[in-house]
Amino acid sequence: MAGILLESGMVLVPVACAALYVIVTSNALLTIFLIVAAVTISAGMRLRYHYSSGAQTDLVITHDHPTAQASRQRSTSRSSNEADREEHEFRQTVNDARDHCSNAGNEIVRRSGPLLSEAVTCDSTKYDMELYGSALSYDHRCFYICGQPTWILAADFDYWRIPVAFAESEKMAGISEQAKDAWKRALQQLQSLGFNTVRIRFHWGFHSPSKGQYDFSGGRDVSALLDLCEQLGILVIACIGPFIGDDVQGGGYPFWLIQRDHIRLRHLWRSNVKVWDDQFAAAEAEWYDKISSMLAGHEVVVKNSHGRGCIMAVQLENHLSARNMLGLPLALHDETRLLARMARERVLRVPLVTNNLVWPSSFLSLATRLWTTIEKKLRAYRLIKEPYHADISGFTIRDIAKDPIDMDSIARVTRGDNSPMLALELHGSHDKDGGSYSDQIETALGQGLSAFSLPNFFKRQCLGNLDSPLRASGVDIVNSAVDEDGSLSADSRSSRLVLHAARALESLLAASDPVGSRPWILRARRPAVRGISVNKLSQAAVQVRRQWEYSSTAPSLKKSLYEPDQPVGVDENNQLGIVAFVDGRELPADSERELAFLFSLADAPISRTGSSFALTGTLGPRKRGIFAANLLVAESSALEPLVLAASSKEIYARLSLTQESEAWICAEESVQSGQLFFLGECTVSGHAEVEVVSVEHAKDSKFSFVIPKPGPGVFRVSSNAGVSVTVLLVDQQALDTLVVAYRTYNRITTLSNGSTQTALATAAAWGTDGLSISGTNMVDILCPSDKSEIVVVSQQQPQLGSTKLLPNPNSDIHVTADLGQHDILWNYVVHSEQSEAITSVSGFERRTTSWDNLPWKLLPTMADLETMDEINIMSWQRDLGTFAYQAADLGFNASHVLYRCQVRLKPKHVTSRRILLQLNVRHRCTLWVNGTNMSGHQTFHVQHSRPGTVSSLVESMRNPGASAGADRWGGTFTFDVTNAMRLSSAEDEEGALNEVHIVVESFGAGTQANGNNDARTPRGLISAYWHGFNFVGEDHDDSEIHDHEHDKRTDQMRAKWEICGVDVTKMFNPYNSSGFPDETAQAGWTAAVEHPLVLPEWSTRVQLNVDAGVQWLRWQLPATKNDCQPVHLRIRGKAVVYVWVNGILLSKHRPSDSDSLVLLCGGCRGHAGSQDSVKLMMYGWIKDLDTNKNSIPIELSLVSSREGARHSKD
Repeated sequence: MAGILLESGMVLVPVACAALYVIVTSNALLTIFLIVAAVTISAGMRLRYHYSSGAQTDLVITHDHPTAQASRQRSTSRSSNEADREEHEFRQTVNDARDHCSNAGNEIVRRSGPLLSEAVTCDSTKYDMELYGSALSYDHRCFYICGQPTWILAADFDYWRIPVAFAESEKMAGISEQAKDAWKRALQQLQSLGFNTVRIRFHWGFHSPSKGQYDFSGGRDVSALLDLCEQLGILVIACIGPFIGDDVQGGGYPFWLIQRDHIRLRHLWRSNVKVWDDQFAAAEAEWYDKISSMLAGHEVVVKNSHGRGCIMAVQLENHLSARNMLGLPLALHDETRLLARMARERVLRVPLVTNNLVWPSSFLSLATRLWTTIEKKLRAYRLIKEPYHADISGFTIRDIAKDPIDMDSIARVTRGDNSPMLALELHGSHDKDGGSYSDQIETALGQGLSAFSLPNFFKRQCLGNLDSPLRASGVDIVNSAVDEDGSLSADSRSSRLVLHAARALESLLAASDPVGSRPWILRARRPAVRGISVNKLSQAAVQVRRQWEYSSTAPSLKKSLYEPDQPVGVDENNQLGIVAFVDGRELPADSERELAFLFSLADAPISRTGSSFALTGTLGPRKRGIFAANLLVAESSALEPLVLAASSKEIYARLSLTQESEAWICAEESVQSGQLFFLGECTVSGHAEVEVVSVEHAKDSKFSFVIPKPGPGVFRVSSNAGVSVTVLLVDQQALDTLVVAYRTYNRITTLSNGSTQTALATAAAWGTDGLSISGTNMVDILCPSDKSEIVVVSQQQPQLGSTKLLPNPNSDIHVTADLGQHDILWNYVVHSEQSEAITSVSGFERRTTSWDNLPWKLLPTMADLETMDEINIMSWQRDLGTFAYQAADLGFNASHVLYRCQVRLKPKHVTSRRILLQLNVRHRCTLWVNGTNMSGHQTFHVQHSRPGTVSSLVESMRNPGASAGADRWGGTFTFDVTNAMRLSSAEDEEGALNEVHIVVESFGAGTQANGNNDARTPRGLISAYWHGFNFVGEDHDDSEIHDHEHDKRTDQMRAKWEICGVDVTKMFNPYNSSGFPDETAQAGWTAAVEHPLVLPEWSTRVQLNVDAGVQWLRWQLPATKNDCQPVHLRIRGKAVVYVWVNGILLSKHRPSDSDSLVLLCGGCRGHAGSQDSVKLMMYGWIKDLDTNKNSIPIELSLVSSREGARHSKD
């Protein structure tokens, strides 16, 4: 404490004097000095903590001076002495730390200057659209794949979170095929929900467990993953990092890089202060070398055996903030420049994109505009370099449905060189009252966002130690639409309908402009809708977009629909489509459901309301809708097209049956009522009850009102030219399970007339969850749950990809119960094994961790290093009782680190009535003293301030154990261990032996996100102090202790501390360990007694004796007939419980009153093995004991049905 006060006083005293002077004289000029001094205090104290915690191991140096040589000679001559043995063990720990953290000679790199010797400009790394534009191009509206306007509707897919891929491939045969099967199931489900793209974040640490070692085999074979995406026709945004996000431990950097504290991760010298680091740049180049070789040949601009590659963009880094919390420039000019240069040198040819963490609203803030003006002036005088930006500047949005953003204003800032708006992270809301995912998607599309990715749409399984501290603590609960077992929520079903409805109108919407952005219709050859409004709704609730009249080189596009002076380039039969996004959530709950949709025609009479005609309709259950006008049916046909002039009926799928016919899937009237308004006289046929009204309107044109009646059914609308559309009216159950087979990007063909085939779907199906249908009409069932009727809509008989799909034996294959008999309908049933309850398990065994059999090693303090002449600084500069190394310095980056202290006490040593042990840990410790559980303490604070702001910095400095950012030096907790300590008799010369065991659970390394330099913030036991006894007067040699007068510091040297854990850099998978060295032990297991609960499936109550230490359970699950049957483990109890299945660390249960539900196997993720082995690790605190009992009850039960799992979650 004296060292802290002396050090702090050197800064505090001048500041206090200055403050007093300001108060007395009111000299305002000294206010500036106070502000600077306050910043100095903060920096100085943080620097002091950084050193005293042992975070900077490069201060632990070896001095080859006479004192050190003499010390080594003494060590050699006294090798049999106990003190020399301890010094030898200390030196082993020091050497281990140097191996992990020091700058070895082979890590010395040349400056990165040669990499940037040639000027790297935006033009030098720009995507070559002239060379590759026929395959992939873009403008400010959207991307064009093979000339077709294309939505980029993406969800994140973390292949390293799939349990089978996470397994130890060296120990499990056939892991590659199992991983591919699990990947395929997940990707097919993603595709069946309407997504056409995935964003894949390639995890550097997952592929590189140790320095120079990289693994891309088995469950890490990313080339096989990209092959699978190409087979399924899924586009990929490849995020190659090296930083991939703030949701993963260490930001995705490998542990061996984090441990080398001489390397500045992300060039961060201190938080929000960057200094270029050549060694970090060299490490990035090494990673780019490895990952780029795996991506080569998989780009969409390259043709391969699957038609084309799948990678349409490469994301450099992630959340590379351009500015810090004060608006000052943060990112180094050469940071992105170097990454782009390395990507191009490694022949990555697709567009390069970045994801700026600054929220779009911040682009227009006063600070941003101010510094932009200053930068322009500085560049004008050539004081700073020209800014560098990638081909496309992406950004992050959170809850756009709750906080709408003016996209058009943001676009002027972010679009840059005619690039589209790209939201690489479109987050949902963390609040229960926030917008759903379907609202996020619909709002984004309505505002013209044609490319986005949803990071949390699929639940990210907390697998192993992958998660960031915030997520690993269990505090940060992210709302997801799809559960880890593949079960769908109501939000996911609604989102699927929105995606299907948007993709049905992709040709109209993907390349579109907001109506009113510029004049666009002057005189039309035939009536065309140019405006849409809805009564009862404000103008802001109706977003209207119109199709862009993009030029095409197809021979058929010769004339314009408009006057000759209009340079549009659309087909003479074509019309510019209109789409209205209607949001009815503002309507009162008790208002009438029916709305009036008002349409205005070009060159047509207009009523008082400003419209030419009106249609009535309602909004569906989600209270929103997407409605089309000027929609051409079979537009690639040589015949006169059938034109849908307007509609108040949502179209959820458009299927191309032939060149002259389509099929539409809509909701029946009780779900969403509406009308269809066709141009020209039409004939209607079919068994559905439909009313048709013919009218004449503008320019003597005839129109046909088609008004469906309630109930499901099928009807066909045909024009006089022979073009037709078949409309299927289905119920809500069909819409909830609707899947559509879209024509994928690598199967777009050119028609005989020279135009490209439209991006319409080829087939659709509904009937049960888990359906999947590909562009080749291959129908598959991913995870059948019951015997259901499946209806497929297709011109050709579909192929069955599963033996679980059979023709319906009770009816003709073309006959369905609701829709009758039609040639395009195919009727099947799902044949699957019923879920069976698991009523028993085998091999139920138990064991306890033996403290004495663990591989302990001595942990030196600063005083020990001074004694060993490993450091040579004044004693007051360091707290000599603080540990010299943190756990990560020794490679112990797993969840747990174990500590032991042995102290021999005599009555004469005791100086107080109480013996106290003061601990400073990160994050959660459990303490045993002589076999008695003393409970524990948790030092962890969840940041509530917005990342990257001044308030977040202040909050982290006020609260120890901050989840992100700076971690203040406080957080110590004092345990009164008096009653558990032993004292020898006065005659005993050795003293009574006291053993203290501490288990410290770390929630993970910091993420290095938001400008925070927190990846090396200390974890484990930072410091430990004894109070209440004194060893002064004992026979010991204090000649090498630099502070002889400080007896309390000398006391700490008598209490030798030891440490043990798992060195993750020596593991094949560094994220798959609890940190207990005996986690794979096969000895010591004994049969355990089960105590069943009154439940339909297997269950037991385990009594956890907290004084016994850490206890383990294991058993074997019986094989089930249904390989897709999900099996969950429900855990209830106030204890820490870790769960393994087949050696894979699946989940962690925290002490709480709520249950944890862990997916052991089954579901859409598949089984990890034929017979699954389950293992649990458990320990707890004495304060959580049952009343009048000495144990904590833990209830374990299996849930082997989706219904039971949902009930448990609710």
